[in-house]
Amino acid sequence: MNRRRLALALASACVFVASCSGTRPPVAADALDGLLLSPAEIETAMNANGITVNATYTEMADDSAAVPDQDCLFLDAPAEAPVYNGSGWRAVRSRSLNDVDWVHSAWQAVVSFPSANDAARFFGASVQRWPACSNREYHVDDPGKPDVVWTVGPIVKISNTLSATRGAEEGACQRALTVSNNIAIDVLTCPNNPGNTAVKIADQIAAKVARL
Repeated sequence: MNRRRLALALASACVFVASCSGTRPPVAADALDGLLLSPAEIETAMNANGITVNATYTEMADDSAAVPDQDCLFLDAPAEAPVYNGSGWRAVRSRSLNDVDWVHSAWQAVVSFPSANDAARFFGASVQRWPACSNREYHVDDPGKPDVVWTVGPIVKISNTLSATRGAEEGACQRALTVSNNIAIDVLTCPNNPGNTAVKIADQIAAKVARL
């Protein structure tokens, strides 16, 4: 076999091995901003109008002081620092959006891990953790006001996505978590009737990750 044929054979073998293994290079931290959905995409996902960006964050949230029931902290907001502690995460980008009257709001977060295996381990741990807050109530402290009492429905796992819905006098919200490659995708939506909006947004972000 001459050198040209040998080189072509080796290249073909490398392509074959890569495609069979399904491995992809980790998504870099500087790509995280581009994974978040635009206001127009959020409007479509939530069947809303007038959605604008309220804030963008590069750090985790920490609402643990307001949620005494730590088993339910993950439901309060995406990318909660105590929820991710010890997971090995590296970077986070999150963005909150809402319409003018806050009838529709969304909080989307993407969290990078060193590898797809690390992200998968975090998801597996979440599969074990989330049911501790299913089908019951939890309280959120609101200084100077009565506690907000959320009623949580069942935890649902379909394929590679976890979701849960919580309701209170203030309205209802859906949480969704999935992973793609080395990225955890963490979403909260709060329309009057959340339906499956958080799952829909998480799936759209996961599709963006898969295209990188």
